[in-house]
Amino acid sequence: MTEIRSIIVDDEQANRIILNSLLERYCPGIRVVGTASSAAEGCVLISDLQPDLVFVDVRMPGQNGFDMLRMFGNIDFQVIFVTAYDEYAITAFEFSAVDYIVKPVDYTKLVNSVNKAVRNIELQIRHSVGQFIHTIDGGPRLLKSIALHRKDKVVIVEIAKICYIRAVRNYCEVVTEDNQRLLSAKTLFDYEKLLAPHTGFTRINKGMLINVHYVKEYSKGSVCFVTLRNCPDELEVSRRKKGEILHLLKESKLVV
Repeated sequence: MTEIRSIIVDDEQANRIILNSLLERYCPGIRVVGTASSAAEGCVLISDLQPDLVFVDVRMPGQNGFDMLRMFGNIDFQVIFVTAYDEYAITAFEFSAVDYIVKPVDYTKLVNSVNKAVRNIELQIRHSVGQFIHTIDGGPRLLKSIALHRKDKVVIVEIAKICYIRAVRNYCEVVTEDNQRLLSAKTLFDYEKLLAPHTGFTRINKGMLINVHYVKEYSKGSVCFVTLRNCPDELEVSRRKKGEILHLLKESKLVV
């Protein structure tokens, strides 16, 4: 069996140590390449190390395990939840085909869960983790942050503070309100889908997605241009998008 690289995300150090020890003893094909004590730390670690399998504690202070997974537009790793949820929640786990382990961790259950994850990895099967989150967590919630790369670091960016996203060759440049310029391998179409539930984000032309809350001025002519706070250039709005932009500006109470 190919070595499976894994990460443990749990706010309790004792839980991380116990799970790591059980994996070493009973799951020799699993190599723990990192551990994290919070959702934010876990997000950075996953983005940086690109594991095959992630063990996620459900309940953690601040952002929980679900919040951490929402930071990823595409979950391309297997997830095993570690939970102390009640019987109803466990049924939801099973129904959603995402595996779980109940604390305190029983090694036989751990082995079964890991074997299932390994089979999925070998067969390149991806579970619908996003659908599971909606099932167990009371319905969809807006993603608040995303993880982006800046040189050798991973930066957690609040979506509300993104001014615009520009397509540049085969990647995108994400610009924030404090003028951070971060690169992403996602396409502009990917971001258009990811940010669709957020009020104010819209594609204005083939190569630009903007947050209308950062519009500083716009022209009224037949050809519409907008200027953003963190962008010195006038940005041309395609004709078919002009009405949508003006509507969003009115909805956001930026135009009366």
